[in-house]
Amino acid sequence: MATYTRQQLRDGVTASANLTTATTFTLVNNIPNVTYFVIEGTSYTLDSIPYYRQIFSSASVTSLVNCSMVTESMHAGFIVNSSSTATFSFTPSVTIPASHIRFVATNPTILSGSTSTIYGIELTTS
Repeated sequence: MATYTRQQLRDGVTASANLTTATTFTLVNNIPNVTYFVIEGTSYTLDSIPYYRQIFSSASVTSLVNCSMVTESMHAGFIVNSSSTATFSFTPSVTIPASHIRFVATNPTILSGSTSTIYGIELTTS
């Protein structure tokens, strides 16, 4: 199980472990607006040739709750309902190395005086 903070997702974060089996993604959105979350393939080099990981040629997403999705071979974008917990199942058909997958969310930073707080999505995988 891995947890990715709102700040990590706002800045973009590479997966912490290879994705090898069906994984449940749980997205907690703590703001009263829809928030966007993206799974994207990263670039990598093999035998001095640059490639981009086409994640969704070798993975599927099912059982969406409190979110909707649009996908193509290298990215999947999720619209997470306001003030909700969204879940979905991510199932790779081959091992996806951690360095080939990245998570990003449109988490806003709100300033109040001298204090800044990041709101939006926090991700847990299990």
